[in-house]
Amino acid sequence: MSQIHTTKIAKARQIKFLRSVFWLGLTAFGGPQMHIPQFKRRLVDKHRFFTVDTLTEVNAFCSLLPGPSTTQTITILGWKQGGPLMAFLSLLAWALPGATIMTIIALSPKFLGANHLMFMQPMVAAFLAFSVFTMVKWIKKSTLNYSIFVGIGIIGFLLNNPILFPVGVLLAGLTSAKFNRYELPELPKKEPKPIVWKNLTAIGIIFIIVGGIGFILSRNEEFLQLAHPIVLFENTYRIGALSFGGGNTLAAMSHEQYVIYHHRLTPEEFNNGLGLLQAMPGPNFNFMVYVNAMAMKFYGYNVFYQFLGCLIGLVAVFLPGTLMVFFAYPIWNGLQSNQKLRYALDGIFAAAVGFILTAALVINSFFWQHITIHQTNSLLEISAFSATLLLLATKKIPTPFIVILMLLVGWLLPT
Repeated sequence: MSQIHTTKIAKARQIKFLRSVFWLGLTAFGGPQMHIPQFKRRLVDKHRFFTVDTLTEVNAFCSLLPGPSTTQTITILGWKQGGPLMAFLSLLAWALPGATIMTIIALSPKFLGANHLMFMQPMVAAFLAFSVFTMVKWIKKSTLNYSIFVGIGIIGFLLNNPILFPVGVLLAGLTSAKFNRYELPELPKKEPKPIVWKNLTAIGIIFIIVGGIGFILSRNEEFLQLAHPIVLFENTYRIGALSFGGGNTLAAMSHEQYVIYHHRLTPEEFNNGLGLLQAMPGPNFNFMVYVNAMAMKFYGYNVFYQFLGCLIGLVAVFLPGTLMVFFAYPIWNGLQSNQKLRYALDGIFAAAVGFILTAALVINSFFWQHITIHQTNSLLEISAFSATLLLLATKKIPTPFIVILMLLVGWLLPT
């Protein structure tokens, strides 16, 4: 077989892979726990791009990194198909469908102001409460890990300070590595691949430059017209770089940064977007597309700049995680058997679930403080909260259908 013919086959296979990833971006609902089975059905079982062992190994590695684990999984799989360019195209094919829908929602004031969003807040409160209940089961059984989870959750609720997130992650990892001593399963040792230091350098340089500019401008955001977009880019990049634990942790961090600390979104606007996200395909990190568009709207910018906010959310939230996988994946094979690292990652995951507990406490406290038992709307919202918990517990109805149900009920009720 000639080299030209082989190249044509490889390109055709790459195009087929991108079409498959784009289809997943349109149809993969339900978050990471549902994404991986769908990846397996389409990329492994149907088209045989990879073996199931490759898929599970890549996803296990990405689950240990900050950032969107399923997006990082798709990025590495694209890299395996055709190098860095295919990795970038795979990321776009996966993220753009959901990001486009979130952009349309964010730029549609009539939709966001409609009466059928009245049950978004109780639904989101129930989703977060159920997320804590579900994810606490995934914490490695250890008194220390459970203490990290509870401590981070309560301290975060009481302090409401953004510095808690990086400090909490660092202290949780160091404490777990130092004091946890439970038995870990043996893993086969593999030779590490060459390290691409420029990717780690890029992460650090962007973090320092954008963080420094963002810090200066945040002290005087009216200094120039571009101040707000730059500050939002810095905030989103930092959240994307520190979001251990996936979309729920990102929601907790963005709630603290955009609702509690800077007041760029009202709790209702935030909950509306977070509720609608449950019915969106693709990565949950697309939530930052909506959040930044609404933040630009809060600052009084026109639709063009609100669209710029959507682009800021899309680029800034995915950039650090993408650079991280290109740096860390080559050395993963050599480090995955290190006990201290594995203990540290268990503690970091416990802290991530603690951040979700913080968000659940904040949003539920806001919801329940505004409830008045004798008012009809309050009784309806309590019913929506209870119904959402019940439907989630049965595990028989996918989350997009729960969101659609709440939207329909809100739409059918008289204003």
